[in-house]
Amino acid sequence: MSPEPSPDPGAVPARDLLLLTGASSDLGVALMRRLAAAPDGPIVVAHHWSGADRIQALREELGADRVLPVRADLGTAAGVEAFAAEVEATHGVPSQVVHLPGLKLVYERFTKLDLAHLHRDLELQIDAPILLLRRFLPKMVKAKLPRARVVFVLSSVTRGLPPKFLSMYTVVKYAQLGLMKALASEYVGTNVTVNAVAPSMVATQFLSRLPELAVQQVAAGSPRGRHATPEEVVGAIAFLLSPEAGYVSGAEIPITAGGV
Repeated sequence: MSPEPSPDPGAVPARDLLLLTGASSDLGVALMRRLAAAPDGPIVVAHHWSGADRIQALREELGADRVLPVRADLGTAAGVEAFAAEVEATHGVPSQVVHLPGLKLVYERFTKLDLAHLHRDLELQIDAPILLLRRFLPKMVKAKLPRARVVFVLSSVTRGLPPKFLSMYTVVKYAQLGLMKALASEYVGTNVTVNAVAPSMVATQFLSRLPELAVQQVAAGSPRGRHATPEEVVGAIAFLLSPEAGYVSGAEIPITAGGV
């Protein structure tokens, strides 16, 4: 039997297919720009519900072959299932998944907590990734994809005592932390790694419903006197997607300037 040919050291490796939900968000846009800067960066299936103009602008900036937009409502089980089926039929099984969607941050006392709002956020941040990963994770394992990755964006509220008046957000993020840990445990013996980043407040549109004074006070209380930028957060996400993070799973990386 003749030996298998040695790999060509000059060959360009096949690109990963990244399923990025909430791609039109500030974090999503920053992440796509960061990944596109790498010569072997992934092709991105860019989910969005609104923000179609931002996705189109990125396609013109980064290349239409690097950003593949798919519009879908992830707030219902039927919408998620239809989205997953469309992604697989059109683009195949993703090798990487990053989940970003969530409702904008609001301050409210626990006694004023809006249960309907809480349930909508749980649908986006818990139900949607469960349905997506229940479909794709077994196929990612079966395909033995070499850089199979799942990354969640949590929050520093899951580290230590959270701030006041964020009961709803804290509950949702602890639920997402539990989902990440459960998946990391169940898939620990496979090619799939499951991790998360946990930033403190990030200067994005996500804060637009908060009182300006509260935003300024939190920034002033940071060790650096400001909020994190999207670019400072997506660097850690890019690392978790990279070959260098192949031995990292179940990790929750804090991005807090040492504040937590």
